[in-house]
Amino acid sequence: MNYLFASEMVSELTGASLRQLDHWARTGLLTPSGRQARGKGTRRRYTFLDIIALKAVVALRERGCPLQKIRAAVRYVRKEYPHESNARKMARTTLLTDGKKVYILAEQRKIMEIISRQHVWSVALGQLFTEAQAQIAALPAKWTECVRLSGKDYHLMIVRDADSGTHTVQCKELPGAIEQGDTAAEAIENGKDAIRSVLAFMKKRRKSGRRYVQAG
Repeated sequence: MNYLFASEMVSELTGASLRQLDHWARTGLLTPSGRQARGKGTRRRYTFLDIIALKAVVALRERGCPLQKIRAAVRYVRKEYPHESNARKMARTTLLTDGKKVYILAEQRKIMEIISRQHVWSVALGQLFTEAQAQIAALPAKWTECVRLSGKDYHLMIVRDADSGTHTVQCKELPGAIEQGDTAAEAIENGKDAIRSVLAFMKKRRKSGRRYVQAG
């Protein structure tokens, strides 16, 4: 899953609010791995591994783990599993912290030894991995979004490619307005730009036609 997710989708997948995602990004708890340019600024874009890390953050917070240890856990996970190719390895591990140290363990015996000796916060990364995959697979592959431009409603038909995760949009009222995006949010914004371009072109043609009639 080498595509990027907008904050709105990440919030839905992880249970973290948009305000939390913004705060965690600004404070460095979890900065999105993918950022895409838009105008003069950039938009936050999260990878699949970011989503796993965020799910771990949410789980640790719910269990009362100290924020300092959550930060350490996130740093450790992202250091150990920096690329998508590490995802399968991650799926076989469990994250543990005792409030002082952070452990990444793959052997059930070692996990039980640590748990038997002291209180720990435990997060099964494999379970989060499987859960995230299922959630993403369940996302709708085709739907329609209504957008309003220049006082008129337009309907964007959005199709998500199951393999690449990219999104294609086409305006129902203006079939020539077709665009793509790595995320649904990006595709919709690109679709709006495509509508504006088509409308501008049509307006220019109408003006040219009037000038031609007047000249004739």
